[in-house]
Amino acid sequence: MMQLALRTLRFRAGLFAAAFLAMFFAAAMMMATGGLIETGTRSAVAPQKLASADVVVAGDQEYHASGGDPDEPPILPERVRIDAGLEDTLSALPGVRETTSYVFEGKAPTGTVDAIGVVAAPGTDVDELRKRIDAELDDRAVTLVGDQRGQAELREAKASAVTVMALAGVFTAFALLVSVFGVSSMLALSITQRHRDLALLRAIGATSRQLRRLIFRETLMISLIATALAVLPGQLLGRFMFDLLVDRGIAADGVVFHQGWVPTVAAMAVAVVAALAGALGAGRRVSRIKPTQALAEVSVDGRLIGGGRLLLALVVLGGGIGLTIVTIAVMSGPLTPATGAPAVILLAIGAALLAPVLTKITTFVWQWPVRAVGGVTGQLAVLNARGRSGRLAAVMAPVILLTAVSTGLLYLQTTSDEADRRAFADNLVADAVLTTETGFDARAVEQVNDLPGVAGASEYIDSLGFIENPKDSSPLNEGWNLQGVSPVGAEATTPVKITAGSFADLHDDTIAIDEQHAERLGVDLGDAITLRLGDKTALDVRVAALFSAPDDYDTLLLPADTLAAHTTAGVATRMLVSFKKDTDSAQMETELTDWASAQDGLAVSGRDVLLGEFDDQKRTANFAIYIMVVMIAGYSAITVINTLASSMTARRREFGMQRLAGSTRGQVMQMVGLEGVIVALSGVVLGTAAAVAILVPVSVKRLDSLLPVGSPWIYVTTVALTVLLTLGAMLLPAWRATRGRPAEAALAVE
Repeated sequence: MMQLALRTLRFRAGLFAAAFLAMFFAAAMMMATGGLIETGTRSAVAPQKLASADVVVAGDQEYHASGGDPDEPPILPERVRIDAGLEDTLSALPGVRETTSYVFEGKAPTGTVDAIGVVAAPGTDVDELRKRIDAELDDRAVTLVGDQRGQAELREAKASAVTVMALAGVFTAFALLVSVFGVSSMLALSITQRHRDLALLRAIGATSRQLRRLIFRETLMISLIATALAVLPGQLLGRFMFDLLVDRGIAADGVVFHQGWVPTVAAMAVAVVAALAGALGAGRRVSRIKPTQALAEVSVDGRLIGGGRLLLALVVLGGGIGLTIVTIAVMSGPLTPATGAPAVILLAIGAALLAPVLTKITTFVWQWPVRAVGGVTGQLAVLNARGRSGRLAAVMAPVILLTAVSTGLLYLQTTSDEADRRAFADNLVADAVLTTETGFDARAVEQVNDLPGVAGASEYIDSLGFIENPKDSSPLNEGWNLQGVSPVGAEATTPVKITAGSFADLHDDTIAIDEQHAERLGVDLGDAITLRLGDKTALDVRVAALFSAPDDYDTLLLPADTLAAHTTAGVATRMLVSFKKDTDSAQMETELTDWASAQDGLAVSGRDVLLGEFDDQKRTANFAIYIMVVMIAGYSAITVINTLASSMTARRREFGMQRLAGSTRGQVMQMVGLEGVIVALSGVVLGTAAAVAILVPVSVKRLDSLLPVGSPWIYVTTVALTVLLTLGAMLLPAWRATRGRPAEAALAVE
């Protein structure tokens, strides 16, 4: 059987080319996303100032007491500094030649530094020295060696690595679903196109087991070659994707891209297993039929859909429906796409798995317009679609996936973005913003508040923190938003209404909290709360005020100077200003600008600047989503071309016999074009249905609208490109297949 497999690959290479390409691109895509995961896991940053240090002691940017997954602790947003006195302790340790303290950003509070570099004495084992140093550290500090040393210099490295790893995990999951489905479908179509060969082997005495072994070995050889050749392209694609993330600021510039043997071997294994599963599943039926029935069954499709495929389709659709329900009932705010996106993928794959059944329905619907337009040729196209529903389903599946992924994921993101922007705009009470790089003078806030027409002015600084006592778990254990405000203008510049206490009491170590959150925590006015701030400092605060706020306002308010002391910058660099309702905003901005011009280093801008910054942040975050859409849609488009071209090339003999029976080449091309219309429109309709199934509920929940938000050109462009791609992938190979003489084509091997 091995000899026969090799000969088949040699003399029927065209039949295996499409399967080879499907496995090649699938493996390259998964290797690339696997490389991103490894890059995030390693968090390697080449040290610059710390290059001479063997061991670096720096603040631990991870918060391990959040109550979440201990293997994925939240990353603190501020620079976690360490005690400067630790340098003397480390210098006295055996094996230490010298120590040096470093401050990399901002002005460190007195008695603290950003990192301490430790140089080992000659002959000292670095691992042993690291253990000695670890024994002297508290929970605020960690030791770094090797490529991790650079994390002390580049504070953003840890957070960006976690972001890259999370995004890569999503990329990999989606790529895995799409590529496994694409490879399996392509192998199934390849086996289906070889039914005549396999049936002939059964008729001359080959056993079912021998056929299965033949298919297994053919597929194994193709998949091993395809995945091996995908190693270099996979590395290049992974590096290209990572560079894009760096350019957009999603990944920190300085983190080193790594793609070792683990993601490479894992991607190869997945591609090979998917290929073998698809090939053996498709070959099982032809290997089981009786030899006397084998040749009789090659001309038309047999059973509409197998039991295993039907069961898998129902499971996948069930998963998609389940995620849709979770999206509607549980998820909210920016978290909505977390379950909405995979729901789109699963619904699309479920519809593609049911394509053999759905093809019958869509062909029945399209038969009248196709017959009306094409006449006799249209009638032949409809009969072909009916008689080859299984093969038609195989070429329609990637069209469904392409349409659903492109429209579903893009509109899901644009709808969520619009909902987030509206919520941000509703919570943005300020009319103008004052900015400075060095912090505000103590009298600046009072002076702005005293200006005619000003309803209130407050310093603004934000961070992230955790409530440690009373026991609390913030949403997904990711912490609470902390905002520093000035007591005199806080109520006028925030979307809150005081219900107990007063902002006048918000000074020193105090806090203002939403009354619903306070009730859930079991605290009231005057009670104590222990916070873990963004620089890992524990701070006991007293509840000075309770307020009511919009449902999506998960923010704790602290005095600006208190919060600023626990941020990397150390000062508030912005002041929010609200105008009275009966004033002219443009005139007020002019007067505020006149006042600011007399101060040093102050600049005035409107609220549009904050809205613009929010939009920029969204665009940056969404870029990763767009990369994922392009990657999945690109692979789906390749699969569409691959599948359709393979299907058309395999019909050369059929076209030749049709022309010998009297059809002209033009009529054959017209028939193929009408078949392409059936495939394209059916795939677009089913893909759209899969996308709408999640888009409508999400849009209703977040925007109270049945229609998702987004440019209609997204859908128009997707449909137009899908139709053109489908028709091109069918007509060009058909044109090539009908170039020769009909008699020669009729004798061609299928």
